Amino acid sequence: MTSRLGKSIGIVVTNTAVLLNSSINKKLQPFGIAIEQRAILEIIMNKGCIKQTELTTILCRDRTTISRTLKTLENKDYIKKEKIDNKIFMIKLSEKGIDVMEKTQDIVNEFRNNILSNFTEDEIDNLYAYLEKIQDIVKE
Repeated sequence: MTSRLGKSIGIVVTNTAVLLNSSINKKLQPFGIAIEQRAILEIIMNKGCIKQTELTTILCRDRTTISRTLKTLENKDYIKKEKIDNKIFMIKLSEKGIDVMEKTQDIVNEFRNNILSNFTEDEIDNLYAYLEKIQDIVKE
């Protein structure tokens, strides 16, 4: 099976991710937070608290990238780190982090709903299944 440059799965997935991130970042800009930062806050909010290593696994990002983003979030006072031993910190949302999540929730929900409303439930289920299948193949 040959692939043309315009039909490359990698390019299509990357371009889609770039367009999604760019579009939502414009909507989040007035709140001083980027979607990558908000994604981390959302994970922390849903978990209650989390270790940095868990974030690297969930987001498939390297330690340095996650560390840099956490430092930015800490500087903005959106998170708090609590040391549980010499090298391990638990990360929690601060009051300011909870506040920015609440203020941006409607924007993110509207953005997600706008995209998903253009697909049937079967198409959404298939999209997730296909993307997860690609991830599994690449991880092998």
